[in-house]
Amino acid sequence: MVRLGFVGTGGRAVGEMLELLRIPEAQLAAFCDIVPEKCAEALQHVSRALEAGGRPAPEVPCFTDVRAMLAAVELDGVYVSLPPFAHGPAEHAILDAGRALFVEKPVVLDPVLGREILAHARSAGVVTCVGYQLRYSDTIRRARELLADRVIGMALATRFGGVPDAPWWGRQDRSGGMLIEMHTHAVDLLRHLVGEVETAYAQADTRLLTGRPGFDIADVNAATLRFANGAVGVLANSCALVNELRLPGAGGTHILAQGLTLSLSGHPTASFEGGRSEALPGDGGSDHRLNAAFVHALATGDRSRILSDYADGLATFEVTHACHRSALEGLPRRVGV
Repeated sequence: MVRLGFVGTGGRAVGEMLELLRIPEAQLAAFCDIVPEKCAEALQHVSRALEAGGRPAPEVPCFTDVRAMLAAVELDGVYVSLPPFAHGPAEHAILDAGRALFVEKPVVLDPVLGREILAHARSAGVVTCVGYQLRYSDTIRRARELLADRVIGMALATRFGGVPDAPWWGRQDRSGGMLIEMHTHAVDLLRHLVGEVETAYAQADTRLLTGRPGFDIADVNAATLRFANGAVGVLANSCALVNELRLPGAGGTHILAQGLTLSLSGHPTASFEGGRSEALPGDGGSDHRLNAAFVHALATGDRSRILSDYADGLATFEVTHACHRSALEGLPRRVGV
């Protein structure tokens, strides 16, 4: 059995736990949260899911300190599901203990800290994985097949929505803002499908949600990207769709390549030169595949199914961070510098 712990037991963590229940080799062995009630709630979700399937509720100890959890329970790997500002101490504690590391996005808010964690993970030699589940979808698998050996000209990713119900989300020093915390999934897909980003030039401002207490993130963002292979990218996002405001087609990812266009939102479709089109497959259980890949790596040592390790997760953050710095400075930024 692969014994797994969790640091942070909120909604996203519970989703991962429920997926792990479907993997025979996985065992939920310990939970940790600074709010003990969150651990109890997570355990209730897990117990209900197991009891619904005729299985007994598990006995999972709960802790409020990650190092105490690691000292008390023998674990193979640990999931870190924390708000962006809280990353760092938990990851280093897990790596000090020589345990495999699964981190939800974004992996950090500070690139220096991210590079320290990456160096620590490499020196520890452990398996790492980052929760970019969209990479594991059948849609994206087929998109990569279609883009192979084609010249890519341009990629566009948009996301428009509201403000999540989390007190830290509207603060730049806590969430990183919409691009870093939320639109990161689209940026990661562009890296996965198009290639590495070299430079970013962005503009951003708080225009529509002014006057909110404690709210200092940009509510409108736009950026242009230059990929290493020469392709051009465009990012646009806003969190200003509040008070029943709606925008048709409020988000999506689209790619223009030689003889091919891909629309990866709603009903994903590939259109070919000559008029032929292809409906791309749907999600295909991407969350399950993500978790199964991590468990498989811990059980067998085979890391080939992991499509985004910590280095990948940090590289995606570096793109969004470059956009953020560019918007502050009004100048293009090289990614990772």
